[in-house]
Amino acid sequence: MKDGGFIALLLDILLIIAMVLLTQGCRISQWYPVAGAVAGGASGAVAGPMGGAAGAGVGYAAGKTAQMMTENEDLKETVDALTHGDVDKLVKKGLESQKTGFQEFTESIKKILTVAGSVLLAYLCIPILLAKRTATRCAKEEAIKNMTNPPFPKK
Repeated sequence: MKDGGFIALLLDILLIIAMVLLTQGCRISQWYPVAGAVAGGASGAVAGPMGGAAGAGVGYAAGKTAQMMTENEDLKETVDALTHGDVDKLVKKGLESQKTGFQEFTESIKKILTVAGSVLLAYLCIPILLAKRTATRCAKEEAIKNMTNPPFPKK
């Protein structure tokens, strides 16, 4: 692979990582119409441009329907809590909607640091294991070297 291709691949990977990190505040149901349109367009493209357009339209409609059903479930939970007078549930639901991006950012940083700490701990255990193996091997070699030989050669 040429240097330009490698740099382009690296930039693509960084772009994908940035997209994932920046869209963590969104609900997954917001992506249903987009995912449906992409899947429908890709599958409809087998039939040509018109098939791709029709597939994208059908996929978008299916994704929008799934998104609305998910949002209706959230609305149903709120209405249920209102009718039963469940104040705690309403407060928790309100606090979930007020969760800031900074809190989500700090949670993702905590996860990254936890993974990095685990990898570092595993990396630091390698010299301990190697030192133990080397010490036992050296001890065996020294023991063999210092053994007394019989005075007469073996026949």
